[in-house]
Amino acid sequence: MSKYHRVGSEAGDKAEIKRSSKVRYRINWKRFAVFILLVVLVLFLCIKGITGCVNRDKPDDGSVKKDNVADPSTVELKGDEPPTGEDTSIRGIPELKDVLTYDDGDLLVLVNKYHGVTRDYEPEGMVTVEMSMAAWDDIQIKKEAYDAFVEMFNDAAAQGYSFCICSGYRSYEYQQELFENALATQSEEEAHMFSAYPGRSEHHTGLAIDITSESMDWALSQDFASYPEGQWLDEHCQDYGFILRYQKGKEDITGYQYEPWHFRYVGKEVAKDIMSRGITFEEYLGEN
Repeated sequence: MSKYHRVGSEAGDKAEIKRSSKVRYRINWKRFAVFILLVVLVLFLCIKGITGCVNRDKPDDGSVKKDNVADPSTVELKGDEPPTGEDTSIRGIPELKDVLTYDDGDLLVLVNKYHGVTRDYEPEGMVTVEMSMAAWDDIQIKKEAYDAFVEMFNDAAAQGYSFCICSGYRSYEYQQELFENALATQSEEEAHMFSAYPGRSEHHTGLAIDITSESMDWALSQDFASYPEGQWLDEHCQDYGFILRYQKGKEDITGYQYEPWHFRYVGKEVAKDIMSRGITFEEYLGEN
């Protein structure tokens, strides 16, 4: 099948009753003391649990400050430069050439404005990004991309650079929500350049990530390219198998505005080739 489409005496009795009463009285005190101890213990555990819940999402290493991270539905739409180039056809929603119906494990799968995925497409081999490297709970990407990112993250941290993933895999429905938000807050032309139509987002593959940093106040902007973390990533991402997916001056090929925060995992060999030649993923594959 093609992947495209795609739980005694009365006195004695009284004395016995009296003794029993005293015994019960003493036992009740013991039980009461045990009860108090249990209450104190429960209160202690509750307080500790609440504190733990509050701090659970904020790693002690300080690498992520979740409270300040902007929601992807807004940060994805930021840009500081107008669209460039002469070809305006790719800025809209061109007719699809093919549609991917299932994930066959190809790291070089192309998803863009011409090559889409079905509504029920789900990438295989997904893992959840550890909170020390993520801006939100339950960000998922493919294991190959995650292993590479962990290596890149650790090496960058050793050199004094700190960043995190703020967006990974997106479902068809979530991408539709983002796209509709873009149309509601920007012109149609701007929306098409900064937000993908559902089914045509590279985030559907589980191989694409958006990265932000504390130096950027956890935002996404083209200014990221001038910040230390953005510069480090631009220089070293290919060493870990990532490419800067949407390059400046390549809008007429990629269909999207320059995004120095958006990286795509393709494997080390391919990444080094693409980045060293300054070409796009489409150009490498000989497709658009």
